[in-house]
Amino acid sequence: MRYLFFIFLLALSITSCQKEVIGPPNQPEPIITDTLEIDSAYSLVGQTWVITQYRVGEFGEIFQLNDTISFLDLTTYTYNGFESPYSFYPTASAFNLTLNYTPFGNISGTIYQGNLNIGNINGLKFTDITVGSGNQTNYYFWMIRE
Repeated sequence: MRYLFFIFLLALSITSCQKEVIGPPNQPEPIITDTLEIDSAYSLVGQTWVITQYRVGEFGEIFQLNDTISFLDLTTYTYNGFESPYSFYPTASAFNLTLNYTPFGNISGTIYQGNLNIGNINGLKFTDITVGSGNQTNYYFWMIRE
């Protein structure tokens, strides 16, 4: 009886095995990207923006303004006709814009790809980074591209 039970288990184990089909590994799924090309070099050269409003601090009054910023080349812009240097470069998730010698001081802030694409900035924060000012005043600007 023991011999018969052993043969039954052996037959069961042989018939229950399945051959594994070995083939090439699964191909990776394609990475679907956005069509905005965030990694490409974005430039402000030739663009003109108008500051329509600004606020000093997070909860201050919003003031109307009509100041024009024109980007002449990769390092020079005009603020209401007066030439000054600027810098514009990509960060991890947006772009940093630093405008030197504005009526607000040397200001620096983050601008997002969507703002640049639609030509509209609504209340983005810029910080006064003027050397020696020490007050780190925050300004919030509303701008449109012409």
